[in-house]
Amino acid sequence: MRKAIGTIIYSFLLIGLLAVLVSAALPGGGDIIGTLTVPKTDQAVVYVETVTGAFHGEHAKMDQRNKVFSPYVLPVVKGTTVEFINSDELQHNVFGVGADEFNLGNWTKGIAREHTFNKLGEVAILCNVHPEMEAYILVLQNPYFAKPDSSGKFRIEDVPPGEYVVKAWYHGKTKKQTIKVPATGSVTVAF
Repeated sequence: MRKAIGTIIYSFLLIGLLAVLVSAALPGGGDIIGTLTVPKTDQAVVYVETVTGAFHGEHAKMDQRNKVFSPYVLPVVKGTTVEFINSDELQHNVFGVGADEFNLGNWTKGIAREHTFNKLGEVAILCNVHPEMEAYILVLQNPYFAKPDSSGKFRIEDVPPGEYVVKAWYHGKTKKQTIKVPATGSVTVAF
């Protein structure tokens, strides 16, 4: 009987320890949910301005198709390498103006060139062959950002608890709010 009770107690302790380890390994924090009212939601980004920690850029893509950059706005974390693709039969150019200035030159269909964004801020992406072409890359400090859906709704998940400035970017203009993210659950904002 004692052996059975000891085994049961050991099992409960082991299950409790596993639960603590699993919860520590899972991302924690609350969500920021809300709505952004702008004419073209696909041309907007909502993001947390600064979050404590070190974050690393990855790889992203921006296409040129039908003389349009796609997407119109691309949020990336500082250190991200963006691949610029030419899907048109036309020759294109890509150059950046703003927080990070560069010129990748001209190239034709099927060729891609890259640039790594190491400076925080807004970069206008332009084509000197077709001056009507314009897009933006927002180089952010952290990965806590979202693009609104077609109805303007957005969700930024698993933000560490704390007080933050949240910004909504649209066509080079920003609005901001200070919010408090809970350890669990969500906080709602409207722009």
